[in-house]
Amino acid sequence: MSKKSKIKLSKVIIILILSTVAFLQTFPFFLKIVDSLHNINFLPEYNVLYWWPQNFSPSNYPTAFERGDLLTGLINSVIHTVSFTVLSLIIAVIVGYVLGKLEFKGKKFVSILLLSTMMIPGEVLMIPNYLLVQQLGWTNRLAGIILPGIVNVFGIFLIKQYMNTIPNAVLESAEIDGANELTKIFKVVIPMSKPVIITYTILTFTSTWNEYLWPMIIIKDPNYFTLQLKMYQFYPQFGGAADGFIRYAGMIMITVPIIIMYILFQKYFLASSNVSGMK
Repeated sequence: MSKKSKIKLSKVIIILILSTVAFLQTFPFFLKIVDSLHNINFLPEYNVLYWWPQNFSPSNYPTAFERGDLLTGLINSVIHTVSFTVLSLIIAVIVGYVLGKLEFKGKKFVSILLLSTMMIPGEVLMIPNYLLVQQLGWTNRLAGIILPGIVNVFGIFLIKQYMNTIPNAVLESAEIDGANELTKIFKVVIPMSKPVIITYTILTFTSTWNEYLWPMIIIKDPNYFTLQLKMYQFYPQFGGAADGFIRYAGMIMITVPIIIMYILFQKYFLASSNVSGMK
């Protein structure tokens, strides 16, 4: 077999493997979409796999939206996710820039101290965080699920490592032009760090949107429930399989914002960029 044929064969094998993995990942999601479109009067047979909706009925979606009070959950989830993502991104960019591009006494100690916090499981911090939130009077408030955890050490070092690739000559040129540190961050560093910033935004947005455990601990008032908590208490009470069909419709709806975000920003996700700044 020639070298060219081996290359083609290896590409075919890689494509087959990736296609199989993609199918295995998306197939359960496809089945839930099918289930969400069954008519509520349809009774599925045991051990039967349905590849297409029986008695096609998109009415499950508005029913789920109304019965599950998903509008309230949507508003709370948007406030929670956007606020947390923006605040944590600002902190990560500023601290990442300081650790990556500035020199000061104790820099190595601060870096080690921050890294050491990543060794502590999040579950260990839940009790002290809860007691702190309780003392501040933030239980049953969106502030209680937004402000704890906005210092994202993983995000700080993700951005720091990327900023290390930005030439110091670019920042020195900006300083000669009279730029202070904040100007260099927002006018020079952020535009050049777009790929890593968008990557961090997608990762943080997704994890925050899907967060369940911490909001469940802090929020008890249904008026402040996020979408995930709304789904937890979601019982349309139609009886039998109908409850499942409508619940599946609600589950599909709350994943739509994540899908839209990936579609819009996929070209930036972990994209390489030219950070030399000189042409």
